[in-house]
Amino acid sequence: MKPRIAISLGSSFLGYATHAGFITRLHELGVRPVAVAGSSSGAVASGLYAAGLSPEQIRQTVLAHTFRRSFVRRTPWFTHYIVNSFSNRAVGAFNTDGAVAYLTRVLGNIQIQDLKQPRYMAAVSDLETSKTHFITQGPLAQIMIASCCIPTIFAPRFHENMHCFDGGVAHEAPIDPWLEEDDIDLIIMHRVTHHEAPAPKLFPFNFLHLASKAHQCASEQLHDYRVKLAAMHGKKTIVLTTVHNRPSTFSGREMPSYFAAGEAQAQQLFDTQLRDLI
Repeated sequence: MKPRIAISLGSSFLGYATHAGFITRLHELGVRPVAVAGSSSGAVASGLYAAGLSPEQIRQTVLAHTFRRSFVRRTPWFTHYIVNSFSNRAVGAFNTDGAVAYLTRVLGNIQIQDLKQPRYMAAVSDLETSKTHFITQGPLAQIMIASCCIPTIFAPRFHENMHCFDGGVAHEAPIDPWLEEDDIDLIIMHRVTHHEAPAPKLFPFNFLHLASKAHQCASEQLHDYRVKLAAMHGKKTIVLTTVHNRPSTFSGREMPSYFAAGEAQAQQLFDTQLRDLI
């Protein structure tokens, strides 16, 4: 019997091109997951896939400079600064209205609950209640971007009476609800990390680097626990990590190579582990 596969794509700084290369290549090789999920950039790539876009449409979307720029282009700089400084507890340097509008033009007004083959789930974090939520209903474009709202960088998206921040705060690659679902046998988790660069020495970059490393330490521990928990529930897991240079914030020149890196990872997975299973 063929295993019923679910694919979770992890949070990563501008990692959506790598994730997109990974999941579209698996599709081209005949892999058809029953469910997909993601946090942050992983929520973007898995959402594009769940929406039924072709591999080429997904590639064009994640490599478009206009998509990267959409995350900041609608920020009303002066008013946004005033509101964040004096009256808003859910702060963020940038407003993501442009990114939601961009994806809505690409996807239309798709509702997550209408996605069945595969079904879709995105993780978001509610920092006011210190809880993580797995979103399985609501406007797809809105939730994809909500899962990308890195605290302090992007203002949160409001959904179901909560301010939604980056799902990767506590769930790098969300899988928890799948552990109790009978129609999933194999969970594939794709992570994207970057080559280690020398630690910065100047303030405030050294402080930010240290905070990032602390979060990474917690994420690794939580990830290990979840893999063990999956095994306890009888789920087989395959964890893959694609490593490349850290994407540039301002230039998308290397994004095609990151997409190709994801494709190569998928091809290797298929050749070594999936070919005989499906």
